[in-house]
Amino acid sequence: MAAFASNMTYSDLPPLPQYQTSLQPSLLPPIPDKLLTVILPIIAYWTLSMFFHLLDTKDLFPQYRLHTPAEVSSRNKVSRWEVVRDVVIQQLVQTVVGWILGLTEPDDLVGKEEYDVAVWARRIRIAQRAVPGLLAVVGLDASGLAKSLSPSHPVLAGVVLGGQYSTIEMKTALSSDIDASALGFTAWEMMLAHALYWYIVPAIQYGIAIVVVDTWQYFLHRAMHMNKWLY
Repeated sequence: MAAFASNMTYSDLPPLPQYQTSLQPSLLPPIPDKLLTVILPIIAYWTLSMFFHLLDTKDLFPQYRLHTPAEVSSRNKVSRWEVVRDVVIQQLVQTVVGWILGLTEPDDLVGKEEYDVAVWARRIRIAQRAVPGLLAVVGLDASGLAKSLSPSHPVLAGVVLGGQYSTIEMKTALSSDIDASALGFTAWEMMLAHALYWYIVPAIQYGIAIVVVDTWQYFLHRAMHMNKWLY
């Protein structure tokens, strides 16, 4: 097993494609994306607020109300002006902070996507090096198993050998300018790398961001209700 691992080096990995980056165009020219990220939450907030304000003032869909207007009026001692004032103050603070944080971030670039996908394909290839050791733990011989799989399932045999492929089923093309066969990755490696880069990793990042933002909003909201000097 040691001899098997020693024969595998990072120089054995497929090469990465060349790339050339350029500035990503704005989503809504001429508004910069960094400014758009701090404006859109405010637009969404006031759009939804006006919608629910319309439902309230016009007494629309009263059968779906959790509390009657009389009950709400008896409990709510804060005027609409005070609510608007405090919301605007909070939005001014978050806009300034968001804009300052945006200035610390580098400009968004495009043109490196195929390279980044290939980097994930390399990571998948490196991860396969653990397969022979895992098979050995359960008493299976990776070399013998790969030999029996090779005639009918050559790609699976390559996985069993820890990412050593004698016959590569190439992805037909990465782009019109790059020959995928020159990269030396299998079709399944490129498909998984593509899914990781474009969908799985962003979904995880988005989920973490939601948890962080929602937690912060909850405790800020709770603090403002429990401390008179904050509200």
